[in-house]
Amino acid sequence: MLAALIILGAIVVALSTFTDATKNLLQLVVTEARPDVNGEWQAEVTYDWTSRTFTETFNIQGDGDEVYGTASFLGVKRGIVEGQTKKEGLQFITITAEVSGSQSAAELKHEYRGKLLNGEIKFTMQTWGGSSAKEPLEFIARKIPTQTN
Repeated sequence: MLAALIILGAIVVALSTFTDATKNLLQLVVTEARPDVNGEWQAEVTYDWTSRTFTETFNIQGDGDEVYGTASFLGVKRGIVEGQTKKEGLQFITITAEVSGSQSAAELKHEYRGKLLNGEIKFTMQTWGGSSAKEPLEFIARKIPTQTN
């Protein structure tokens, strides 16, 4: 009886070890899929402080969790910094210099957080710095179809 319990215990330990090893191996092989954010995107953005609408473009590139490219602000392309993908979308920062009168330029940071839903990116953009506080903006970016020749 004791021998049977020892053998049964050894089988349980062996199965447990095998299961843990298999699970760890699968975590190395199976990686979370990158959200489909690469490409050119376009959004109509109305800025609350200008009450004007601009067509903004986003050229998003990258591999794995890395994001780089450009995002326009007031129609001018800005380089994407600190970009990364998340489970359902992406986030990144762009930087703009704000010049007001004879004062020296102030740095504005624009943090974009986007969630990919039904082939669109729902963005929230928060701006820090500059001469006045800015409310977060929300807008939808749609992918621009690629043209094939």
